[in-house]
Amino acid sequence: MQLFDFLKRKSVPATIKDTVAPFGVISMPRFSWMILFRDGFDDLALLRTALTKYQEPRQQISSHHLKIGAPAELDIRLTIASHVLAESQEIAAQFPHPDSSAIALCNQRVELSWGMQDDPGLITNLVGFVEPEVRCLVGTCWTFDCDSGQWF
Repeated sequence: MQLFDFLKRKSVPATIKDTVAPFGVISMPRFSWMILFRDGFDDLALLRTALTKYQEPRQQISSHHLKIGAPAELDIRLTIASHVLAESQEIAAQFPHPDSSAIALCNQRVELSWGMQDDPGLITNLVGFVEPEVRCLVGTCWTFDCDSGQWF
């Protein structure tokens, strides 16, 4: 795995309505934000429970993958693999933040991603539901926009 792979736009196969038959499958770019933190989650069960108060459709894909919202859909993935620490160190070094030394110790992340074609207003609302709930569950965390390289 190469460092900074997480900064590349995610692509997913388009549905048949997004393609013209002679051209085959088209990849749809996705926007992505990461919420970095140190420890806190074993799976997304607590986050899923916390999100029930928002009355948004939720779909549990796996213990580390959740989708929320309709018609715009926010993809939520938890990563607790060993490479997260190395990526956090690289992000902290390449994208300065007043808390860079703490960010470099983050060993878990929740990645939020959505399609470019999704309504920005709906996505903003969904991110506005998820990010505070993650913060409430894990304490200190930092939100990073993978596309612009900015901290929120």
